Amino acid sequence: MTAVKTLKNKISCSVVGARGYSGLELVRLLLQHPNVNLESCFATSAFKLTDTVSWSGAEKVKCYLDSEIMQHLTDVVFLATPAEASLKLAPQIIAAGKKVIDLSGAFRLKKHDYEKWYGFSHSEKNLLASADYGLLPWIGPAAGAAGSRSAALIANPGCFATAVTMSLIPLLKNKVISAQNIVIDAKSGTTGGGKKAAENLLFTEVDGECLPYKVGRHQHYPEIVEAIEMFSGEKFDAHFSTSLLPIRRGIIASVYATMAEGKTAADVKEAFANAYANYDLVQVANISDNANLLSLKKVVGTGRTHISYQVEGNKLYLHSCIDNLLKGAASQALENFNRIFDFPVSTTVSRLEALT
Repeated sequence: MTAVKTLKNKISCSVVGARGYSGLELVRLLLQHPNVNLESCFATSAFKLTDTVSWSGAEKVKCYLDSEIMQHLTDVVFLATPAEASLKLAPQIIAAGKKVIDLSGAFRLKKHDYEKWYGFSHSEKNLLASADYGLLPWIGPAAGAAGSRSAALIANPGCFATAVTMSLIPLLKNKVISAQNIVIDAKSGTTGGGKKAAENLLFTEVDGECLPYKVGRHQHYPEIVEAIEMFSGEKFDAHFSTSLLPIRRGIIASVYATMAEGKTAADVKEAFANAYANYDLVQVANISDNANLLSLKKVVGTGRTHISYQVEGNKLYLHSCIDNLLKGAASQALENFNRIFDFPVSTTVSRLEALT
């Protein structure tokens, strides 16, 4: 692993939405980063970080209300906020000369209608066009629409979109499978719904259930379509269903596809090996060789992606597991931070261990 260069002056960072699940994970990771000075956190109501966590360094982080963001700007601002809030905040922060890594969906879709998929009209079309969609490692070492590290805005990918695209892009890029008639059945823990009070997320509603929701209309579907086209060059069409599991965190995305003519399990293995040869945050195995990668318990708490596959005749069974709060949100945001400041992308992330 490449050594991490130590900066004389650490990069100042802040987290907006620090009381949410993804926001708190970001705080934890940033406190551990050797070149980060986490100066401040923001939330919609008054809070103290030390009332919530006991992590080393938390006592030094100043906490403010969201209304005070522009008075306490840092070099990099992480937005762990709803899409509508990010849409309002990102332009102001960027206009002040700072960088934004946005964990919401406010700047992910280049071609699809925001009104249809997110329920609001997008008011920042120029910023949307220039936003860097940060799917690691597919976005590559250079940030920015013009291929430079000067990108002011990173659109961090969604959790379902990350799990699905990490498994499909290598196979579609190498034409190992057909891009048509794909079925995706993705299931997530309840933290994917955020920390807001909602009846459908109550313990008594989810316990013992596996509840489908937003079937065929989940906002991550157009993101998946655009990401696959961007990084594989393939037009894409699929059935996409999402369900809620009675667990706190973790995503398993099960994908069913048809092998391209003449392709075998050896081609699947080769496509993944080539795609992730220089990226140590992915593990891939044939199910018959290593069934452990199917276990959410083995990946939750880490920033890794676990991909399992099985080929039977011309049918491919593919499973991708991630922690929705980490690779699906906070740790991928930190990977993007590492990328734009030219640190090894796995800095700090690679040290995370499964919660079991």
